[in-house]
Amino acid sequence: MRVSMFVVVCVIGSSMATASELSVVDEAAGPDGILAMSGKAEETPTMPADLEDQPFTDYKTVASRTGRRLFESDHAFDGFVQPFSNPIQFKDPRAMTEARGIFLAAWSDPAMPLGDTSAQVYALQLRAAVTERFEVFAAKDGIVRLSPGIGASQTGLANLAVGGKYAFYRDPETQTIASAVVQYEAPTGYANIFQNQGSGLLAAYAVVGKEFAENAHAIVQAGQNMAMNSQDSGYFLTSAHIDKRFGKFTPFYEVNWFYYNQDGTFLPSLGIEGGGLLNLGAGGVMGLSYVTNAVGFWYDLSSWQQVGIGYEFQVSQPIMLFNNYAMCQYVLRY
Repeated sequence: MRVSMFVVVCVIGSSMATASELSVVDEAAGPDGILAMSGKAEETPTMPADLEDQPFTDYKTVASRTGRRLFESDHAFDGFVQPFSNPIQFKDPRAMTEARGIFLAAWSDPAMPLGDTSAQVYALQLRAAVTERFEVFAAKDGIVRLSPGIGASQTGLANLAVGGKYAFYRDPETQTIASAVVQYEAPTGYANIFQNQGSGLLAAYAVVGKEFAENAHAIVQAGQNMAMNSQDSGYFLTSAHIDKRFGKFTPFYEVNWFYYNQDGTFLPSLGIEGGGLLNLGAGGVMGLSYVTNAVGFWYDLSSWQQVGIGYEFQVSQPIMLFNNYAMCQYVLRY
């Protein structure tokens, strides 16, 4: 009898000790106590430091972040810089949220039909990355001061061009991205600076960007800018950009080719056009090529702002309305 009672007491005592030990494990280790005691607890993922705390050139680390803020630019391709010349037509393949201020001074050969013509443009482009693939933008606006060699200088508002861009191929691992672009330029500007005529221009482009070698990048674009009625001229456009990043400093070279395949009727006997800046609605331009080269550089003031300086010049014949452009651009990016 005494032996039986001793056995019962031992069993009860052992059960209480075991329950007590489990309670200590639960309190010490929390909900993951068993895994923690065994050294197999999973670490909670941490978000990398914010963009302003990242070295600008460490873009591949930034690209691996686990989240994206509303309207945040696609930072998986931060080693790229945006195209500089032909700023209304030549697109960045990435979806970006940014404001881009542009000052442009243009001038032409004194032998042109309008004489020694010059222009100054003050513009602000706006872009919003709705997703990491889709962007909406306003690419053309601003104030234009046009000074023809014959007649008085004129100042007015440029047409408004808006559109959307979608990255249908996006591979951060190989730093390759390809986008489709649609843009409409509405005749909202002032007629005294050769804006406002016709029914506008509708453009459709494809643009591809690729990193190669060591921090070198190429961007190529092609497409058609089509006049919506006979008053404006239309053209096929090809643009190319190549750059090499050296830390915060990125020099570039670019080329633009406009091939006119639609005559305009607004100025039927003019025989020259205004490239990507002004559509004069000129006749006699079908079959003409307008080719420009551009050189310059971008400099990163920080991870969210850049400044660029460049010079674009015509290399084809005949000479068009403008054959020289000096530009300064400032980008504020999210």
